[in-house]
Amino acid sequence: MVRRLSRRTFVAAAALATAACGAAVQSSDLPQAMVVAAGDEPQVDLSKALADDRQLRASLMADTDRLARLDATSSLRTSALGDALVQSVNGLGLDAERREYLALGRGLPSVSLRVDDDFVLAAGMIYSAVGVVEGPLRQADVDDEGMLRGSGYHGAVVLIARGVTPFRVIGRLLEDAGASAVIVYNNRPGLLYGTLSQPSGIPVVAVTEEAGEDLVERLERGEPQVVVDVSPPPRSFEGANVIGHRAGPLRRQIVVATPADTPLGDYADGGNADGLALLLALARHADQVSARHSITFVAFDATHRGYVGSRWYLAHLSDDERASIDAVLTFDRPGRSHTLQLGASDDVVPLIDQRLEADGAELRVTRDFGVGRGDHDVFAARGVPYVFLTRAGPGEISAHHLVSAFHVAAVALEVLDGLDSTSTK
Repeated sequence: MVRRLSRRTFVAAAALATAACGAAVQSSDLPQAMVVAAGDEPQVDLSKALADDRQLRASLMADTDRLARLDATSSLRTSALGDALVQSVNGLGLDAERREYLALGRGLPSVSLRVDDDFVLAAGMIYSAVGVVEGPLRQADVDDEGMLRGSGYHGAVVLIARGVTPFRVIGRLLEDAGASAVIVYNNRPGLLYGTLSQPSGIPVVAVTEEAGEDLVERLERGEPQVVVDVSPPPRSFEGANVIGHRAGPLRRQIVVATPADTPLGDYADGGNADGLALLLALARHADQVSARHSITFVAFDATHRGYVGSRWYLAHLSDDERASIDAVLTFDRPGRSHTLQLGASDDVVPLIDQRLEADGAELRVTRDFGVGRGDHDVFAARGVPYVFLTRAGPGEISAHHLVSAFHVAAVALEVLDGLDSTSTK
């Protein structure tokens, strides 16, 4: 069930159309339903709406410029960026918490997986062996009793579907059968993050359900050649997540999050300062709408080191706190001069598309887009519905693109707030 909030303005609708079309939108270009609020609400004061839009644009760019100038090359525990985020969140009345952590050397190893020279998104299992191996791709199956079926695995990179058998058992069985590496593909949307519980003698990596099905199809056409390159994770990382919490009438919560770092530590073009600015803007916005859920705003440290911050965050919540999370909204580099891409888990896609269509926007959700691209993966692995938006790629930060991303994110947050928690579990 989706509950529509009453606060819907002309500017929000215009910005949604702008995000979809990439051009300036005049009031005469919009359907009448977009100019007049839903139901019996009066027409929005256009001059006030435009003033609000100018104020939003100014605050987003001011925060982006301020945060982009800070040293973000170290963790939020010690950096000037961490100090600034704590100060900004406190300034919004959210009682900022810099939750420090030490992640020891049980992180996700880095993986490069190539199949016939095509790169495939993959994640290393914790305790996987490291190194470079190559060989023909073969498919195997382990039954529910943990028995390996088939033969001919010596020297092969073996593909196997996720099932009830523990990953460590799968790895050991195939290692004993002479396999050079193992690729486990998920049995539900999202990238798989797992542990072998103990060191393995061969690389064991994971791919998405979609990638696994594609590899099965390749096997039906021939014998693909695979190269698996697994690098060791950092021995330790001292980090901190910056967290602000807004209490709502419900004891259920939505997590809104963005990375504090960028791929390969590339801060030359402002890092993810636009994402951090959007996080602050949504925190301000949350005070202006009557959201039912409590909302936790998080700047995650070390996202691009293997989702270290988000994995630590979830692992150190109580069982009740984890169970109270109804949805997660994440974004990365939302203000770049690229096409806005919007992804969501299956159960959320029709709800957001319905809302976008009602607002006259052409933008639509790409089902399961974002898998392997952000901290929402860690939540999705636990069955939490997610929404993810990005304008992926380098480029200058544009006020126009950042404002339109804000309005799309605000719509997504409204839809998530309307979710019936019993339907998401």
